[in-house]
Amino acid sequence: MQGIVSRWKWRSPSADVVGEDPSGPLAARVLRGREIQDPVAFLDDGYGRVVPPEGLAGAVEAGRRLAEAVAAGRRIVIHGDYDFDGVSASAILYRALRLISARADVRVVLPDRYEGGYGLSVDGLRRIRAEGADLVVAVDCGITAIDAIEAARADGLEVMVLDHHAFVRDVDGGVSLPPASVVVHPALPVEDAEVVGTDHLCGAAVAFKVVWAMARSHFGSERVPAAMKRELVEATILAGLGTIADVMPLVEENRALAALALRGLPNSGISGLRALLVESGHGLQDGPVHEETVQFQLAPRVNALGRFGSAMPAVELLTLPETGEATAVRAAEMAAGISATNLERRSAERSIVDEATARAEAEGQTGEDHPVIVLAAPHWKRGLVGPAAAKLVDRFARPVILFEACDDGIARGSARSVHGYSIHDGLAAAAPLLESFGGHAAAAGCSIRTTRLKELEVALVAHARDEIAAVDLTPVVEIDCRAVIEEMDEVEDVEGVRELAPFGPGHPRPSVLVETVRPIETRWIGQDQGTLQLRFAGAGSRSVKAVWFGAGRHRGEIESAIKSGAIDIVATPDLNRWRGRVEPNLMIQDLRPST
Repeated sequence: MQGIVSRWKWRSPSADVVGEDPSGPLAARVLRGREIQDPVAFLDDGYGRVVPPEGLAGAVEAGRRLAEAVAAGRRIVIHGDYDFDGVSASAILYRALRLISARADVRVVLPDRYEGGYGLSVDGLRRIRAEGADLVVAVDCGITAIDAIEAARADGLEVMVLDHHAFVRDVDGGVSLPPASVVVHPALPVEDAEVVGTDHLCGAAVAFKVVWAMARSHFGSERVPAAMKRELVEATILAGLGTIADVMPLVEENRALAALALRGLPNSGISGLRALLVESGHGLQDGPVHEETVQFQLAPRVNALGRFGSAMPAVELLTLPETGEATAVRAAEMAAGISATNLERRSAERSIVDEATARAEAEGQTGEDHPVIVLAAPHWKRGLVGPAAAKLVDRFARPVILFEACDDGIARGSARSVHGYSIHDGLAAAAPLLESFGGHAAAAGCSIRTTRLKELEVALVAHARDEIAAVDLTPVVEIDCRAVIEEMDEVEDVEGVRELAPFGPGHPRPSVLVETVRPIETRWIGQDQGTLQLRFAGAGSRSVKAVWFGAGRHRGEIESAIKSGAIDIVATPDLNRWRGRVEPNLMIQDLRPST
């Protein structure tokens, strides 16, 4: 099936027959279209789905070592990462350690993207040791820092690693672990556990499990004091937010962590988190928080700090004292400052996207014979080229690498890819040209001498031509089931589908195919007239609005399809909330003339 902008395919082999018989709730048909055999178990998102520390390799030992370190008065440094997940993980550890002992000698260190780069380094650990630290807890980083941790051990500095990123592999494909005193990682094997946790936890979830184990070790019991129990609830919220922000698959216990976070966020005891939520436009009395608020409001604000420099203000915000009017005022001021940085980030990122889009088209990098885009500019900040590249992937449906061409003659960039093509493999094939590279199939980073950028483009184009068929350069929309307008024209209908949330990787927002419909209203709206708004007749006197953002690029084809008669649309049922009103709304992904 082919729409105006994408190929349409059923999400599962049986999805094309689900919905031909429209009996039964739409939500149930969506689950059947995803071949979910046990909907009750799948939708269970309570605390019972969260696996205890025994199900995570290394967590119990790490918790015990941390409890002993606090009791011994050791000087502890938490070394985090500069994104939302790393900031949340750092805050989880700091808050719990200070709760166990108000005199605990503990501080947080985050790398600076423009000075030290990502993760642990030999020089960074030596500075920490020279400042008197006894123990470094690397969280959301460290699994690949083999040389740095080896050097730290030689200097008498203990390093623990709490991470979830990909391992270093030897020539035979085996795992090479850093020489840390303990390594906590969800992909390591677990022995003798009754229940084993998911192998795709985020860094904040790993930190939460270790803090849980630390509390039990410190208090010598499964039952902990009320204050510690409340703190573990707050840690659950931060772990769930990190899960959403770090784009983890929302299945198994990850789904539970995300759901618990969204339900608990409005009433969180973390004053800075509440302030950030309000600053993001969601009042504490506005009802449930959805995953979109985290994805598009909370996480980008925190991530903006690390993309421009230091993310320490976010750690400070999440570790403020919990009570007092002065704290509330300070939290609001800090949240407003973070929002201001995010506005600056959005403006700069938009400029990169606009300039890169124009250059890619002008330089012939968007045709079928050029299945990868490689561009660089000296004024593109390296902290912004990753998300900008992701937007170009969405636009052109091909891998994209964007670079900051730095003054030292090195271009430092980030890559994003399409489903089915490993950009990491592409960079590996071009490794002789590169100064460094790393990452995974969907996203990677690399550096190269600016003078060799054209060679890299040629090499990646050749590799991608062999690996990517022309059809793979067309975006794909996956459909869960068929539906009719009349079962999506009331708030209660859409709320039933919304109950399947939270949505994300592994459980995306539902997409339904609505066939042979004619809009009763067609409008182009927005500042650039680039958003399509349709309205369809529902049951009785009801009607449903449908919106397609970014449709202006295909206006001619869309208008031709609508004028030709009935159309088919692929859309996501949604609710539009505006000034106290709630109404059904269809988010269009594509359309075509009915056959």
